[in-house]
Amino acid sequence: MRIGCIFFPNFAVQVELKTNNTLAGKPVIVGGFPHEPKAVHDASEEAIRLGVNKGMPLRQAYALCPQGIFLPLADDKYRDAFTNILKLLLTCSPVVEAGNGDCAFLDATWEQDEIRFLNETMERIKRETSLNASAGTASSKFVARVASQVSKPGECLAVPDGEERKFLQDLPVDFLPASPESLRRLRLFGICKMGDLARLPSQAVNLQFGREGQTLWELANGIDYSRLMPCQMPETLTGRVYFEPPAEDFNIILARVADLLNRLAKQLEQRWQCCRRLTIYLTFSNGSIVQRTFHFKEATRSQEVMLRHLQSCLERMSAQSPVEEMGLTLTDFCAEEGRQASFLDRPPKHLEKLMTAITQLQRRYGNGVIKKAIYKERCLLPEDSLSFAKFDVKSR
Repeated sequence: MRIGCIFFPNFAVQVELKTNNTLAGKPVIVGGFPHEPKAVHDASEEAIRLGVNKGMPLRQAYALCPQGIFLPLADDKYRDAFTNILKLLLTCSPVVEAGNGDCAFLDATWEQDEIRFLNETMERIKRETSLNASAGTASSKFVARVASQVSKPGECLAVPDGEERKFLQDLPVDFLPASPESLRRLRLFGICKMGDLARLPSQAVNLQFGREGQTLWELANGIDYSRLMPCQMPETLTGRVYFEPPAEDFNIILARVADLLNRLAKQLEQRWQCCRRLTIYLTFSNGSIVQRTFHFKEATRSQEVMLRHLQSCLERMSAQSPVEEMGLTLTDFCAEEGRQASFLDRPPKHLEKLMTAITQLQRRYGNGVIKKAIYKERCLLPEDSLSFAKFDVKSR
């Protein structure tokens, strides 16, 4: 089996540059602001050259790169961009597996020219998403991923069958999916390249590093039996509206949004479903695109509720320039509307059913799965006013 991997270097930074091209050529650090106790999620090449690395505390990144532009983590934006890439790849290959958010695997077994196939796929991604990628192909997922990471942007590196160990031997052990502690110990033993690890006896590695060490030894030798796991695309409902000529009046835009929401809400009602997430994008006459995502605390299919969330945002967005196109996407479906209920302000109506459900949970997961909240008076801190104790159904 031949597996292709398409890797997106600095994926989060690329997505940010796509929505804000003024960041191009500047040291960009994604993950939060310097005063926050968080880690660097991604960094641009300009920041990496100054010593910033993924996983580094943001304060340390600021000390190395005080002129850097720090951006908060926008998981929804990156997830949507990656989902669009997966949808595009599914039109190129029948089997696609999502990687760790920055790569995707394709089945290239039946391609007569796998390098040409991956190059054409990257060109299409570049053309339709403006994202840069590199590619690799091999007989296993791990080797294909490493090949895609060492390959130059826009190029594809193929590792022939039987040459996996030779290809990996001079590459650093940082490519291995090892825990930070295992990487630290490998370096203490003087093991810096995968070839150093591959030459060791497997029993010795297993003795020192356990099951993880055995897996790392196999990967360093090019042994990877994992198979492609086809991704399941999330179910969505989408609608799109074109404005000819481009609309400047907010009331016209709002009326078209209401009409589109009404159609989508009727589809939800026919499916007996509600949604928890709504995404809107607007394309303006000046070429810019703005996208916003709303998460509902309570799942809904009400047009009025969704329009209420959109109205103030639409007013700000539509003031930028005349709107040429608008799209709505509903996701995160559930079977019924969510309702937040309180058990504290009224007596329980179905106490026996509640106790039966608790008993079943305790039998399946153990007695500690359900706790009883006990209120303590005269506590200095609010978080100390509640404690949890074992809940006994018989002594309720």
